[in-house]
Amino acid sequence: MNAAVKPMLEVADIDPALAGFLAQAAAMGNPPIESLPPTIARQIYRDMANNLGLPAPAVGTVKDASCPGPAGALPLRIYTPETNGANTPLPVLLFIHGGGFVIGDLETHDKVCRTLCHHAGMIVVAVDYRLAPEHPFPAASDDAEAALRWVLTHAAALGGDASRIAVAGDSAGAQLALVAARRVRAANVRALGLIYPVAQHPDEPSPSYAENDGKFLTTGVMQWFMDSYLGGQTEVLKHPDYALLKLGGFETLPATWVATMGHDPLRDEGHVLAQRIANAGVAVDHQHYPSAIHACIHFTAVSPVGLTVMTDLARWLRAQV
Repeated sequence: MNAAVKPMLEVADIDPALAGFLAQAAAMGNPPIESLPPTIARQIYRDMANNLGLPAPAVGTVKDASCPGPAGALPLRIYTPETNGANTPLPVLLFIHGGGFVIGDLETHDKVCRTLCHHAGMIVVAVDYRLAPEHPFPAASDDAEAALRWVLTHAAALGGDASRIAVAGDSAGAQLALVAARRVRAANVRALGLIYPVAQHPDEPSPSYAENDGKFLTTGVMQWFMDSYLGGQTEVLKHPDYALLKLGGFETLPATWVATMGHDPLRDEGHVLAQRIANAGVAVDHQHYPSAIHACIHFTAVSPVGLTVMTDLARWLRAQV
């Protein structure tokens, strides 16, 4: 096993600021997000990401664009860092947002992408893939693949270096990032960043599900996300683009960075995923944040740990590409 993936995870109390945030949220008595129509849940996520994140650092330019997708044009947002007049082509990062395949978009992860652009010094391309339940599996995976192929083809036109490409995502977006990198298998894709990845179905919960249920992420909302994404297609539970831990096939992945959070229901599956990728012979850097919760990269105004996660990923990307 890769030495960078520890067999045991460090244990720590939850970050006090995050604990206070969770207690305050619970006291508000809002209905579970899975009980709401998807359109309402999506707006709640946008508002949360906007209100609980620190102002994003400055970048050079931000522009909206699109690329061809399997079912029509896919919206993109392209972030270019401040380059101080340098004309050297920059590496390019395709970022695939999380949100359980149901509720994320370009707006929920705008601050995340600006932060990665600034700290990594990379052009960041964010893709707005089709969401469930309107578009169940494999729509999101197909769109993520299409976006990566577009980035590989158009990197130079963006001012990027087509030989230095990376892919990253958080939560459901991390699963999609892995799937896209594995489908495309391009030598120019040099790095894969996975922030608290989804790697298995909540019907097969690891111990961290019971331990951390309700620490922002709940079993109920994960069931809703996965049921929406599967769309009644039970055969998807055995599909290699969904059942990551069951089927493996990681040998062709680029160097991979995996972040897990100590108080996240997805902690254990992310840890096992890092181990499996390392066992396949891939260089893996696994970073564990024992006091953190799921979605902490959105909560930078509450606790600094989410910013630490993003700057750690940015530092690793700089070294890889």
